[in-house]
This record gives sequence, C-alpha cells and structure tokens, in this order.
Amino acid sequence: MKKYIKSLAIIAAFFAASNSYGQDKKQEFSISLGGPFSFIKSTGGEYVPGNGINAGLRYAYYLNEGLSLGVGVEYQTYTSDSKFSYIFGQYNTVDPENEAFQFRYRLTNLREEQKLTYINVPINIQFETPGTSKLYVSAGAKIGFASSGTYQSTIGNSTTSGYYPQYNVELFSPAFAGFANVNDLKTPEKDLDTKVSYSATFETGLKQELGNRNSIYIGTYLDYGLNDIYDKKENKNLIQYNADVPVELQYNSAFDSGFARNMRLVSYGIKLRFAIR
Repeated sequence: MKKYIKSLAIIAAFFAASNSYGQDKKQEFSISLGGPFSFIKSTGGEYVPGNGINAGLRYAYYLNEGLSLGVGVEYQTYTSDSKFSYIFGQYNTVDPENEAFQFRYRLTNLREEQKLTYINVPINIQFETPGTSKLYVSAGAKIGFASSGTYQSTIGNSTTSGYYPQYNVELFSPAFAGFANVNDLKTPEKDLDTKVSYSATFETGLKQELGNRNSIYIGTYLDYGLNDIYDKKENKNLIQYNADVPVELQYNSAFDSGFARNMRLVSYGIKLRFAIR
C-alpha cells in the first residue's frame, strides 16, 4: 500500500510539472487518501462493518471559479464479516460406494470474513465558495472494477452426518466418511468473485489555499453501492460433500448458498486531498 501511495505522489508531481505557470488556472490535479470505514453491506445474516482505505488521483476542469467537473481513479479496500448463530442444511448425494444418502450439516456461530479490493473511477461535479478558505461540495457516481476478493470462515461447531433412508439410520461418524463433530473450525481462504460496482458518491468539507497554486482539502465523504455485486454463477451448498475424498469437505461462501444476499459496497469517513492548480 505504501508503494501504491508513493506511485500516486510521483504521478501527481508529474502532472504538476506538466501544468506550466503560463497556463490559466482552469485545471487542477490532486492526490487523496480516505477512510477508515469501508465494508460490504448484505442481508440474510448479521453483517459486521469493517475498515478499509482509499487512495486516488483526480483531474478537475474549472468551468468558472466556483464550479468544476472531475474524473479520477482510486484504489479501495473493503472488509466485512457475515455472522450466523445457527445454520443447517441437507441434500441428496451418493457416497464412495455409490450408495444414495442424505448429507446433513448443522453449524453454530459461523463467521465469514470477506476482503475485497476495487479500482474505482469517480466522475463528479464540485462547487466551492470564493476566498482562500472555501467550503466545497462534490457529488457524482463511481464505477468500480474488482481487483481481488477472498473469504474465510470460522465455525464454533460443525456437525455433519449421513442419513440413509433405505436403512432408516443416521451416521455421525466415521470422520473419514465425512461425518464428524468438530469445534473451532477454520476453513481455508478461497477466492470471492464479484462484479462491477456502481456507486453514488458525496463529499463536503473545507478547501484551504496554500499560496498561489496549491490547496489542501479536508472533508467527509460517503460512497454507497447501488447494485448487488456478487457474481453468483450457480447455487451451491454451504458444505459440499465430495464422494471421491469424503474427508475433504468443501466450505463455500454464505453468498453461494443464499444464506447471505444483496452484496453492496459502502465506504465513508474522512478524506484528505492535496491539490495543484
């Protein structure tokens, strides 16, 4: 992340050098850093907001002294947890002997952590008051492209069993057959696939001029996702039985199985910007 911010600073310096003093002051280049609240909002379970940061560049063209149009690029991180006190499920499958049975699972205190990074492209309009100390208001939209995403779960207790209706018996063991009672289970980290995000964005605060060409912005911001970004290609079971290797159960995301739904990106907090005009 430090390397990324350093790269942004170098790019901003390049822009400043290319914007000669002979030009009229209709263009502004700025570098920003914001946070700390940045998370994935969802329904179905209890979501726990996490933290994240954003760093970006913005180019603005002034239509007049108080009104400008801007476009930029931002790097944004999001973290969140989805919590469920109790989940159960069952479905029909076959065991290694190709015998039909009903796989059942019961989970208590499931907590799934999601981590996403996005590259956002904001487009906005900004109004600011006259003077060396200005109030400013900016509003617009952002389109975000997924850069990476992962999820990992911790489970207080996991109980898996197999019900064989032809014998009217439910097996809770052996573990090598995929049937076991396990406490304090932590699943492997897996990829989380998400789609393009569309967000509304708002920012307001103070702009302080520093000399003839430089300014610093201190403000609050809110980005709110307008669409469900989860890329659900198919319905999956929360725990997938594997007849080839029954002991290796596959733990899917709560969003795969529909226990969690409507994934939207939200970010708000304090934003600092250094601008050169």
